[in-house]
Amino acid sequence: MATLAVVMLFTSASSNNGKGGIVGKSAGDFTISNADGVMSLSQLRGKYVLLTLWSSADVVSRLDNIRCDRYATTSEKVVQMSVNFDRSKLLFDELVAADSLNTSTQYYCESQDRSIFEQKWGGNQQYNSYLINPSGTVIAVNPSNQEINRLVK
Repeated sequence: MATLAVVMLFTSASSNNGKGGIVGKSAGDFTISNADGVMSLSQLRGKYVLLTLWSSADVVSRLDNIRCDRYATTSEKVVQMSVNFDRSKLLFDELVAADSLNTSTQYYCESQDRSIFEQKWGGNQQYNSYLINPSGTVIAVNPSNQEINRLVK
């Protein structure tokens, strides 16, 4: 089985002096890969993005990832980018299959990249979902489907 490398590159927006998930601030950019290729958050500019940070160790975040996946799969206006922080890629792969998640939007964060990601986004201190507008600004943290519907125009 081939191991996929996850590449995390970050840029700091001048308007974002803290973590990437602060409402009203620019979302910190990163690049990550999965079996479908390499994706950066900045490549999704121009679209509403549901960025989901989750782990199987945090049941609430796992359930929220499933909800966000279902929402984005049925939405014409919102795409999802999901980053998993489990300690095992095998576990991550099994959960993606068991939860019937869209594999093209699910990414596994390799252990060597976690500290950089956690510094920018808060990582496993608190798993969250972030709604990011087309200009790259965080407009909601842990939004409900109703809140997403209200914010997405």
